[in-house]
Amino acid sequence: MADFPVYPEVDEGGGIVQEYAPFVFGGVMLIAAFAFAGNYMGQNANAHNAPVDEPGLSIISPVTNIIAKGSLLPEGENFDIVNLNVLQKQSVVSLGKGDFVNQVFISPAAVDLSGKADATVPAVKRLAIAPSPSKIEKSFKLKRTEKQAVVAQRRARLAEENCMARAIYFEARSESELGQLAVARVILNRVKDPAYPNTICGVVYQGSNRRNSCQFSFACDGLPDDVRQPGAWANSKRLAQKAMSDSKGTKIMSTATNYHADYVRPKWAGSMKRIVKIGRHIFYSDS
Repeated sequence: MADFPVYPEVDEGGGIVQEYAPFVFGGVMLIAAFAFAGNYMGQNANAHNAPVDEPGLSIISPVTNIIAKGSLLPEGENFDIVNLNVLQKQSVVSLGKGDFVNQVFISPAAVDLSGKADATVPAVKRLAIAPSPSKIEKSFKLKRTEKQAVVAQRRARLAEENCMARAIYFEARSESELGQLAVARVILNRVKDPAYPNTICGVVYQGSNRRNSCQFSFACDGLPDDVRQPGAWANSKRLAQKAMSDSKGTKIMSTATNYHADYVRPKWAGSMKRIVKIGRHIFYSDS
């Protein structure tokens, strides 16, 4: 007879209970947690929906909390003072351009919230009223007139320098610098003398409308005044500027009003005082 193995008996009902017991316990705890949470949320909802006994309490509380924040305001100030300072700035700006008025301190107590000016508040200084358009236009015209005068003076001086340079070039370009400046001094002395024209060009070209009857021969000799020596012309312009800038010149030439070349003998030479000879020119004074 064959022997069969003998297995221990198993209580099938007890094994199933032990296997699923943890899951059942977890489910029960989860349901209890949801129930507790729902109950707590319901209580909070009831608390928020409860009627407020004092009107405006929910509004005043946040403001009180903000005012209590010392870091938001300067020490010793509250929102009332800050608002008055803002009102003060608006009042100053309304009176004129803030950048163009003097800083005037206005205490918060002096600000009238009704909009009426307080007689105790110092008046804000205003700028002078801008000139009218007509005055501005006149000032522009004056400036244009002054500019035109400056331009005219410059043109006149350039013309005078040109006349002086031509006289030096055509009358004495072969002379030394001293001889050329002496001719320029004669011209300047004549400008100061009431017996002659009061301008350089007037003196240089006096009598040029008559052939061989002018004061400076080149002005009425009938020949074209063509500059053919650029170097000599540049030097004549330089000496003309130098002579016109030096109001005194050399003392010996301070009274010279006439001159002639040493190879001619004009009639007027005998009636005048001879001063000096420089190069080929002899200079005279009529006094």
